[in-house]
Amino acid sequence: MLITFFFILFAGLAIGCAVALVAQRNPLYSAISLIGVFLSLSSLYLMLSAPFIAAVQVIVYAGAIMVLVVFVIMLLNVTAERRRRQRLAFLAPLAALLAAILIGEVIFILNAVSVNPPVVSSEVGLTTSIGVGLFTKYLLPFEITSILLLMALVGAMTLARRTPILAAVGRLSADASSDMPEAEVKE
Repeated sequence: MLITFFFILFAGLAIGCAVALVAQRNPLYSAISLIGVFLSLSSLYLMLSAPFIAAVQVIVYAGAIMVLVVFVIMLLNVTAERRRRQRLAFLAPLAALLAAILIGEVIFILNAVSVNPPVVSSEVGLTTSIGVGLFTKYLLPFEITSILLLMALVGAMTLARRTPILAAVGRLSADASSDMPEAEVKE
């Protein structure tokens, strides 16, 4: 009974933070709501006896990724959005109808399926089982992903450095000719 209470608590918190994430107008408040979603998901992972995945969720997503998102938001200095006239006004009732259908499906599935929790082995979600699976059965996808991330990192560095270097070279050549004495420039 206590596990069900905590599951409902953390699932409700995740859904509430996700709704707040979409509903907020300020991107910084949306980022804080996303941190709430990440923390509630890590709590759900802990309840599923997957402590490594829960720790990675907190460290990587709620920590590193959210610091990056907040840094980009602060760097862009997003101002308040001007109110524009509402287009596609039929989308709000359509979204409410689709949400009602989804809730109906969830209620139907919860009533149709018996509530027998699956038998979970003690190895699921532990660091050793993840490491063994990652470096044996899934070694090729792991290496392909690492190469893809390396290429993305090099591409991002190239794009980030291209514009300032070209601008700096143009300024240096213009500044160098203006700083030189007249006799040296003529030679």
